[in-house]
Amino acid sequence: MANAPLVEMVRVHVARDENHVLRGVDLRIQRGERVAVIGPNGSGKSSLIKVMMGELRHDCTIRGSCVRIRGMEHWDVFDVRRSFGLVSSDLQLELRRDMSGEEAVASGAFGSIGTNRSQDLDDGLGRRAMEALKEVGAGHLASRKVRSLSTGEARRVLMARALVNRPEALVLDEPMTSLDLIGKRMVTRAIRSAARGGRGLVLVTHDPSEIVPEIERVVMLKEGRIFLDAGIESMDDESLSALYGVPVHVRRVDGRYLAWS
Repeated sequence: MANAPLVEMVRVHVARDENHVLRGVDLRIQRGERVAVIGPNGSGKSSLIKVMMGELRHDCTIRGSCVRIRGMEHWDVFDVRRSFGLVSSDLQLELRRDMSGEEAVASGAFGSIGTNRSQDLDDGLGRRAMEALKEVGAGHLASRKVRSLSTGEARRVLMARALVNRPEALVLDEPMTSLDLIGKRMVTRAIRSAARGGRGLVLVTHDPSEIVPEIERVVMLKEGRIFLDAGIESMDDESLSALYGVPVHVRRVDGRYLAWS
């Protein structure tokens, strides 16, 4: 279905441990779109991504509720991997330390963390791994052991791992978590490089300052519901104050947003 949206959610409801984390979410993301998903802690951002990635199941008993990936309502994990490359701090914690950056990236082709003898690391996969590392400005990390990398360097390796399957979009779930200013700068450059290369982008964050200039649309989540879905220019004092429930001031400087309360 070439013209179908990359992802479409209709009346999606999710409950975890009797807590309603998503409530009647309707969301459509087209191929090639660059979208920021923002909201306070506990608003349902990570749950939204887990539904998109197939890690959480929505309540199928609700009439008309569905999740479609590339127009398909019934899909498997390989469909998701072809569509999305996931980067998250949780995933980074699972990286095996006794492997090189190139091995870590190549493992993304198998959907594993690290590789083993049964997995064929042929020359073609090696080239793809190096291409992905170079795409995020991390080609020099190919031979470095993961255990020797800084948090920011390891995050870029994880981004390259997400790209090795040539997904249609990168899904970045709080990619700046635990990074210092240097790490944030490196990861921001990698995100912008991927976006300028034509990748779709779904950036999940609670901090508007992490939104790169290539983002065109913002989806605001509050208490498990979509509070606002509009162009990035809608991210102003009024909307952010209502979203976070405190007075928020926002300014755009050189294409980036600065927000404070």
